[in-house]
Amino acid sequence: MSIALAVCHGSFGRVTVYQLDKPMRTHAHREGHLTFLLSGPPAIVTINNIPHIVDQTSGVAINPWQPHAFRPCACDEASVFLVAYICESWLDREQDGRGKLRFGANALCVGTTIRSICASLAHALVTNASYRTVDRYLNQLFDASFDESWKSSAERAILLRRAAAYDFRVRKSLRILGDCIGKDVTLDNVARDAGLSRSHFFKLFRENTGVTPALYANAMRIERALDWLTRSKASISDIGFDLGFSSQSHFTHFFSAHVGIAPTQYRAIARVISD
Repeated sequence: MSIALAVCHGSFGRVTVYQLDKPMRTHAHREGHLTFLLSGPPAIVTINNIPHIVDQTSGVAINPWQPHAFRPCACDEASVFLVAYICESWLDREQDGRGKLRFGANALCVGTTIRSICASLAHALVTNASYRTVDRYLNQLFDASFDESWKSSAERAILLRRAAAYDFRVRKSLRILGDCIGKDVTLDNVARDAGLSRSHFFKLFRENTGVTPALYANAMRIERALDWLTRSKASISDIGFDLGFSSQSHFTHFFSAHVGIAPTQYRAIARVISD
C-alpha cells in the first residue's frame, strides 16, 4: 500500500517521503522534480518515454513540464522514496543561473554526498523539523543534484541563457485552461478560443510547452487540489466536485494516480511551514 510518511509544503514547493508500491500514470507539473530511493527495491521513472532506474546509486532530476511516470520494480514490497518538487521562485537567481531550474540530465549518479543529504532531509521531514532545517538540507540537495546533472554537458551556458518564448495563441490557451479548472470546457473549445484548428492547437501547444493540453490541464487540477487540501477545510468530496469530478471516488482515483496516495491521507499527513 502506498502511503506518505511525511509531506511538507513551503516557499520551496513541497518535499515528501513516500512509501510506494503502486504505479503512477504519466503526468507533468510546473516544478522541478527530484526523486531518490531511501530503502527497498528500485523503481523505474520514465521521462519523455525514456526509462531511468532509481536505486541506491541512481536518482532522477526532472525539469518543469517534462512528462514522466513511475513504476515500482517489485509489487510485493514497498520502497521508500524522497521526492522534492521545487519551485523556480524559491531559487536564488544570483547564484550561477539556478533561477532557471533546468537540469542538464535526467539521470543522476548518487554518491556519498547526495545520499547523506537525502538521509538528513528525510529525517528532518519525518521528525517535523523547522522550516530553516528543511530549507537548508533542500538547498544542499538541489545544489548537489544540479551540479551532478551538468557534469557531462557542454551546453550549460547556452541552455541556461535560452529564453522560452511561447506563441501568443499558446499563451492565451494557457490562461483559458487555468481559468476553466473544474468547468465544462472541452479542449476543442479552448483551441477555437485561441484561434486555432484542433490539430494545429495540439501540435503548437506541445511544441511550446513540451506536454499535451490534456496533461497540462490535469497538472492544473492537481495543483489546485494540493492547494485546497493543505490550505482549506473543504471536504474531499467538495474539492473533487469543484474540480469537475462527478464523485469523490473518481477524484480519489485521479489524485492517487498522479500523486501516489489518496487525498484523505495526503491531507492527514501534510503540513505547511514558513520561515
